[in-house]
Amino acid sequence: MKGKKNGPKKYLAGVVDFGILGRREAYLFKNEKREKKEQPAYRLVIKEGDAWKEVGAFWVRESKTKEVEEEEIDLSGD
Repeated sequence: MKGKKNGPKKYLAGVVDFGILGRREAYLFKNEKREKKEQPAYRLVIKEGDAWKEVGAFWVRESKTKEVEEEEIDLSGD
């Protein structure tokens, strides 16, 4: 996978255990062709021999923060 002409691209690299299919080198690349929010932000590819195979897609999500409920505590000792 080669990046655009403006230099090397950063990516995540690791190993995924596919169980009976064995362990494979895996790479997570930013989706440079993303045009819409519905399209994946990242693509997961594995190397099989000399070939690349896309096996997953990732979107960036944001968790919603829960509001902390205020609790009154009686410190008067009564």
